[in-house]
Amino acid sequence: MHLATPEVDGDLAVQLADLTVEVRDRDLKRLGLIRPEELNLRIEGEHNGIGTWKLELAAEHPLASVLRQPGSGIIVTGPQDILMSGPTVSPVVVTSADDPEGMVSVEGVSDSVVLADMLAWPQPSNPDPTTQALSHDVRQGDAESVIHGFVNANCGPAAPAARRKARLRMGTNLARGPQVKKSARFPVLGALIADVAVMAGLGFRVVQRGTELVFETYQVTDRSLDIRLDVLTGTLASQSVAVAPPGATQVIVGGQGELTNRSFLAATTPEALAAEAEWGRRIERFVDQRQTDDPAEYQQAADEVLAEEGFTAVAMRAVPTDDLTMRFGIDWHLGDRVAAVVGSGELTAVATGYVLVVGAGGVQLGAILGDPRQFDRNETLNRRLEDARKRISALERNAEIGTTATDDAAVMSLMGVW
Repeated sequence: MHLATPEVDGDLAVQLADLTVEVRDRDLKRLGLIRPEELNLRIEGEHNGIGTWKLELAAEHPLASVLRQPGSGIIVTGPQDILMSGPTVSPVVVTSADDPEGMVSVEGVSDSVVLADMLAWPQPSNPDPTTQALSHDVRQGDAESVIHGFVNANCGPAAPAARRKARLRMGTNLARGPQVKKSARFPVLGALIADVAVMAGLGFRVVQRGTELVFETYQVTDRSLDIRLDVLTGTLASQSVAVAPPGATQVIVGGQGELTNRSFLAATTPEALAAEAEWGRRIERFVDQRQTDDPAEYQQAADEVLAEEGFTAVAMRAVPTDDLTMRFGIDWHLGDRVAAVVGSGELTAVATGYVLVVGAGGVQLGAILGDPRQFDRNETLNRRLEDARKRISALERNAEIGTTATDDAAVMSLMGVW
C-alpha cells in the first residue's frame, strides 16, 4: 500500500498522548520508551496483511543503537490496544556536515510477517521437505479452527522445533465461520489463511503481548448502521473515491481428470451477477483445483474468488475527524465494515488499512476503505501479475506430469499474454 501523508484538519481521535512507542530487542524484551516529543513515526496497517513502520531518531538517542541491531523492533500501543508491533528490517544512519552525529532511520514490518515467511507444508509435522509422506495437508471444520490449525502446525507451538517461531503462541479460537475444507502443498502460509479468512469474514494478525507473540483472529464487524462517514456532517475531513469493475463474475473450477474426462464446476453469486449487469461485462475466471477430487473444495475455491472479487470494487481514502461518536481506533477499527456517503449515494466497505503519522505537526491519520490498489493502475497490474504467479505456483506444486507445449500455453494464458 502506497499513500501520501494524509492531510488533516484539526485534532484527531488518536492523540499524541494516547500513543506509546516502546523499543524491544531480539528476545522481545522491552528496553525503553521513546518520548512523545522525540517521535517521528509513520505506520501503515493492513487488514490480513503485513503492516509497515518507519521511525527516525537522533543517532545519539540511547535506543538508537538497539534499533540498529538485527531482530530489534518496536511496539506501538494506541488508546485501546496495541496498534502494531514488529521487527526492524532496514536501519540506516544518515550523517552530514551540518549534523555529524546523524540520524538513524529505521524501517520495519509488523509481526504478521512470519505468516509471509513460512510455507504450509503437506506434512508439517515432518521438518524434512525431502521425505514428506503426504501429498497435501488437508484440514476441514469451521473456518477459524482451520486457520488456527494451519498456523499452529507450520510455525506455532505444534510445529517441529526447526520451523517453530520462537515465543509464538496461539490466541483464542472461537470456532467462527462456515464449514470449510482446505488443502495445502507449499503455498505461502499467510496467503493460504487469507483465502479462508476473506470468505469467512475473519481477520487475523500477529502482535506482541507481554513477552510473547500472539496469533489472533477476529470477526469482521459490520458497523455500517452505526458508523456513517460523511464530509457534510463533519465525520470526515476529506475523501477520495475510486470505483472499478469486478475482478470476476463467473468462476470455472477445473478438478481432476484429463481433457473431456476432467471434472468442472461453474459458480457465481447474486452480487457478481448484479455487478455483471451494472457494468455490462461477463468476466470469467478459471481456477485450477486438480489437487483434489472433492466437489466441496471446488465450490469453496470458487467462493473464495467471488468473495474477494465478485462485486463492484469501491475504494475510498478517508481522513476522519475528531467526531466524538465515530472515532477511528475507538468506535471503529481496522477490519470493520462501515458506511460512507459518496455524492448522493452510500457505500459500505471494510476498513482495509490506515496510515498514522506522528511528528512535529502532531498526529495525522488516514483510513482506507475497500481495495487501495484501485487508486493506482500500476498496483492493479501488479495484483494481476501476482495472481498469475500464485496460480502458476499452484500448478507447479500440484502438477504430476512434465511441462509440455500445452502447459506452456496454459501458463501464457494465465499471465494474460494470450
